[in-house]
Amino acid sequence: MVAVALIVLLLALLLTIGVIAGGGESLSLDLLGSDVTTSGSALYFAGLVTGLATLAALWLLRIGLRKGWRQHKRIKDLERRAEHAPDRKPDSTPPAETTSAEHSREPEHSSTEKP
Repeated sequence: MVAVALIVLLLALLLTIGVIAGGGESLSLDLLGSDVTTSGSALYFAGLVTGLATLAALWLLRIGLRKGWRQHKRIKDLERRAEHAPDRKPDSTPPAETTSAEHSREPEHSSTEKP
């Protein structure tokens, strides 16, 4: 797999060098009913920018879909936990928890002092 990726990168590099070196000739394109004249290298770089924008959009779409799927799974997990939880009123709050500092407080009495 790594070898195939390196070969593709090498071919892309050779194509880029070839376009830059020999892409000075003028091209005429019919684009949406109008004639556009450009060079071969400008057309190549326009395609390159378009391809990179497409890859960026697909990457962002992938991130968004993963985030949405994780949130969906989290909600389903919370719903499943709520179904199996002991019966409580939905609007009731959990009992207040005491801190360890409150448990460690003891009345301060000295055995040597007399009232």
